[in-house]
Amino acid sequence: MDVACITSASCDLGESLYWDAAARRLRWIDAWKTQVFSFDPLTRENGCADLTRALDGRPIGSVAGCTDGGMIAGVKGGFYRIDVETVEAKLIAAVESDRPPTNRLNDGKCDRAGRFWCASVNTDHRSPTAALWRLETGRGVTLMQDGLTVGNGIAWSPDDRWMYLADTFTGTVWRYAFDLAAGEIAGREPFISTAHIRGDVDGATIDVDGCYWAALFRGGAVAQFDPEGQLIRHIRLPVSNPTICAFGGHDLDVLYVASASRFLDAEQRSAQPLAGHVFAIHGLDARGIAEPRFRA
Repeated sequence: MDVACITSASCDLGESLYWDAAARRLRWIDAWKTQVFSFDPLTRENGCADLTRALDGRPIGSVAGCTDGGMIAGVKGGFYRIDVETVEAKLIAAVESDRPPTNRLNDGKCDRAGRFWCASVNTDHRSPTAALWRLETGRGVTLMQDGLTVGNGIAWSPDDRWMYLADTFTGTVWRYAFDLAAGEIAGREPFISTAHIRGDVDGATIDVDGCYWAALFRGGAVAQFDPEGQLIRHIRLPVSNPTICAFGGHDLDVLYVASASRFLDAEQRSAQPLAGHVFAIHGLDARGIAEPRFRA
């Protein structure tokens, strides 16, 4: 197994990492700087689109590809269509205007029917005013779960039987029975507890065997949990705050991990010069599942 840094510049808060199979590029965001990045593993070429002006400085929480090109994005205040080529953004659905100003949309992913699910966060990291939202073309936005604090870790089992959602600083990953055809969730139950693990589950992904891989924020590691939620592998990283992991590469057998530098003091930054960078982990003998696109 090999862990290597693949970026030359550090992110403030690297998030929403995913493999764009059509473009054969890794994509991620710097949330509070409102930037969208790309990386080509073959050419080592990096790209960056700065959407600060297009989004009036609103932080991005997550992005996903669309079936007709461009991206869907969960942004503070609503869902936007964004284009990293023209650096444009268009609001398509506003949410959470009635919630505290410290709320913003956070972790988001598409299910295999092309709906975009996005959990919000209260950035005071204490108040349970965040929620899970579902965006579907033709049906708009639906509130699916309320009472969260830091919504994260969205993923689905390979057979679409389960949907997973973490509430990061409560130390719990929840599992819901999932109905792919209807886009409904039911029967929330605990799936993973981090009470006896250093760090808390942030962004996550699923492999072909149904294992849940999670970035352990403040834990300096990526963890692999089996389909029953039991810890089976713990991989140390050279940064304390990894934020999300995703499988990528031609065979979806490389685990990429983003991280943050935002929450470190000067001494910690000095001790962690790679904080905020993206890492590639080779040799895990695991393979991911292609990320679905938003059905526009």
